Amino acid sequence: MKKLQQIGSGLNAYKVNFNPSLLTALQTMFDEVLKERLNREGYAYLFTGMEQINIQMKFDDLQFHVTSYGTAPLLWISNNNAHTYALFKSFMDELDIMDDIKELVDFENKIEVYCGFFVVGKKMDRETWHKDFQDGANAYTLITPLFELDESHGQLMYKDETSATKVHEYKMNEAVVFGDGFEHATQPYPETDNLRVMLSFTFGTDKVEHWPVLKQTIGEQSNYMILPCGHEKGSCQCVLD
Repeated sequence: MKKLQQIGSGLNAYKVNFNPSLLTALQTMFDEVLKERLNREGYAYLFTGMEQINIQMKFDDLQFHVTSYGTAPLLWISNNNAHTYALFKSFMDELDIMDDIKELVDFENKIEVYCGFFVVGKKMDRETWHKDFQDGANAYTLITPLFELDESHGQLMYKDETSATKVHEYKMNEAVVFGDGFEHATQPYPETDNLRVMLSFTFGTDKVEHWPVLKQTIGEQSNYMILPCGHEKGSCQCVLD
């Protein structure tokens, strides 16, 4: 029985429900090591959207890379070592949607989980319409709320098959999964004291032949990632930069 349900006719986008317990470990990680740091006055500049962000955060074995989506006030906080990656990946392992993904991508042996992220913001002052992947990337993004969103927090805006703008409301314990061709944006929302925290992953083909297209999206998103070949970024000669 398929777990992925298409969110609209003709769209390369789906939703999947999951047990809330799958979020517990990552919720605890965020609360215990990132929440207080991100709420410090000295880190307020991270959420202004005035400059490209590129910093590291280390908490003993947990390590993160923090970057922004251009100059938009939205942080992508990725796993930055093998230990942190493994904690993120456990969510995808338990979600158990890879059989469905295998029907959507060109792969050889398995679906690789490339990287995990916390996507964090305090406001969104613009519509940043984009597609995550170039055509033929054979990869997907998953995104779901890590915590209950405030009523004012932005939802997922997307274009349907007629290019009309639609809004998908995020729900706890429901993830959205989308690939190439899916045009979307975070719905703008006013500044809030409560962090808007999403959990996200990139994953897909294990065929190195797709790397030239795939790297246009994920090649510079994070310092630490697993490549389609299954090796850590920068540790092999399987792919050429």
